Amino acid sequence: MPPSGPVQRAPHGAKAAEVYGIVGYLLSMAFFIIWMVWAYTPDSVFHSLGITYYPNRYWAVAVPIYLWTLLVFLIVLYNASNLMNNKPFESYYTVRDHLEDDDERDHAQPFDQTWTIPPAADIPIATINRVLFGEP
Repeated sequence: MPPSGPVQRAPHGAKAAEVYGIVGYLLSMAFFIIWMVWAYTPDSVFHSLGITYYPNRYWAVAVPIYLWTLLVFLIVLYNASNLMNNKPFESYYTVRDHLEDDDERDHAQPFDQTWTIPPAADIPIATINRVLFGEP
């Protein structure tokens, strides 16, 4: 149904997320360029410019490796904590309830004909696999 009144336009100007996004992008590019200059410029160029104090080149390689190692460790730790927090197969909480039975759901009328919310029910894992992966 089309709106009955005049169409309201969105306010002009950038939203906060857009501003933060572009500022973050520009800062990350600036830091990357500074890092590349520091990592690949010979010492003689820095000394000719009067720059005599800067970190050792070891850190140009070590810091990214440390960060990537930390990222991999955090991903493994996150997945391990999820596996540790799962209930065992014998747990009371993994028992199937009556809502998982497909026979109890009423499929007589499609949603668009009744305009009601269907009752809560779990989707069987076989149906999920068939839809997502095309398995029979």
